[in-house]
Amino acid sequence: MKITEDKKGYHYFDTYGVEIQEGDIVLMDNQREQVYLTVDGELGTDATSKYWLETGRAYPCEFGIYPFNTADEAIIVERKGETL
Repeated sequence: MKITEDKKGYHYFDTYGVEIQEGDIVLMDNQREQVYLTVDGELGTDATSKYWLETGRAYPCEFGIYPFNTADEAIIVERKGETL
């Protein structure tokens, strides 16, 4: 993943160079992940246990967001409801 920064903040790009935005769905490690925006202006994925979400023991992002880093590999598969 490529991450750049300018006066407007951080910009994240998937494996093919397409900019990732809040609300997108990305494919990471063969799993679809929703992209969230942190309070620090970074993008990332939900840190909450998927099992806990499925069983109603927690709500999305209750345990935080894992910010993306340059070692992550992601491919956008859906942009805010639009399949790519």
